[in-house]
Amino acid sequence: MGISIAYSGKLRDPALVPELVGDLAAKAESAGWLSKTMKELVAEKRVTCSGLEGITLYPHRECEPLHFHFDEEGTFINHYYHALLSNTEMADMMRQALAESAALTRNLARSSQSAPGGGGPRITVPALPEAPGVEFFKQGSRYNWTKTQFAGPKVHVAVCAILRYVKERYAPDLEVKDDSGYFASGDYEKLEAELAYVERLASITTDAIQAAATSSKGPMTLDAFVNRINEELAEAKNKLH
Repeated sequence: MGISIAYSGKLRDPALVPELVGDLAAKAESAGWLSKTMKELVAEKRVTCSGLEGITLYPHRECEPLHFHFDEEGTFINHYYHALLSNTEMADMMRQALAESAALTRNLARSSQSAPGGGGPRITVPALPEAPGVEFFKQGSRYNWTKTQFAGPKVHVAVCAILRYVKERYAPDLEVKDDSGYFASGDYEKLEAELAYVERLASITTDAIQAAATSSKGPMTLDAFVNRINEELAEAKNKLH
């Protein structure tokens, strides 16, 4: 839960990577952000796959890193999913974990759908497929994202500014999806409101989970626990206003 920015695309020319790396390193230094080149990331084992170039920016300690990693064709690459394409052991572990998560999610979905109705927020979960195959990792390797929720609106704006700069100067076809809508609208007040709403919703949900857990006098089934959480959320609906 939280406001994130996702981005995917390709440089207009793969030969621009060195220029982009130097450019963004300078901008990071000017902003007081930490940055690491791909050479540094590989040396520190933060990136475990080969064949990539680029740089990672660290805008704020409460903001996820902003990755600008590219393959030889200049495509923006998610290095974690890219590594799964060649590391079969890690990929199998991921498949098993996702299969278990999908099974749990389906159980939660059934429980949520059968629970009594209420006027407040509810725990809802989408249907997920079975354990993913290679194609899932290929698609995942083309998408990057960073969560800015906990860093505040000014950091979110700064991240959007860097992405807009990269789009205008290096990657005109870069697609950016901002959960808050700020990247497209530039509406700062709306951004503040979106961040505050999600933060409040997260707080209420946490309180509901804690209340559901402490209200039980003994072990509960998963279905009963989810139903109890939704009851707590229904009672807390006015706290969102």
